[in-house]
Amino acid sequence: MQQPSATPRLPIDSCEALFEKLKWDYIQLEKDWSSSYCAFNFVVTAYHLYQDWIKQAGTAEQKKRLADLPENGKLLFNVWRDVTNATKHWQLNERSQNQRVVNEVSGPIIGDWYSYFVAGPVIYVRVDDALPSLCELAQVTIWCFKWLLSGEEGFEFAALVRQLELVFRPIMASQK
Repeated sequence: MQQPSATPRLPIDSCEALFEKLKWDYIQLEKDWSSSYCAFNFVVTAYHLYQDWIKQAGTAEQKKRLADLPENGKLLFNVWRDVTNATKHWQLNERSQNQRVVNEVSGPIIGDWYSYFVAGPVIYVRVDDALPSLCELAQVTIWCFKWLLSGEEGFEFAALVRQLELVFRPIMASQK
């Protein structure tokens, strides 16, 4: 009989293994962008891979890239922090409220051309003057992890910076 491990965790035992789970969650989410269950699984996994796993189990290079993540990348994971904590714990505690970057999370709606023609109803997240869709946020999250875990072989840093800028672009006054 095998000795019990010191930590009671499932056999997902590396950042790369949890990233594979996140990519699986993304595939499930793509099938139904309006699914709160799929969104929850993706958001919670993404946040904890960023917040806990890379810091604890990442390589020295991955930890360095984590520290070098552009400001909009940090904003992305602060979005996931707010949504993860508010959903898991029902409400944010005072400290979390003071750090909060998310102003609002919509129900699934048709809010842009992509949702109208391709995705169907989508969840949107208001962050200051930006209103990215779950589609945009999830895709750039995958790209962030490709860069964080594999460096330039995973995703070119300059391209990542541009994509993050697009996701958090302010919406036009007519869209508010």
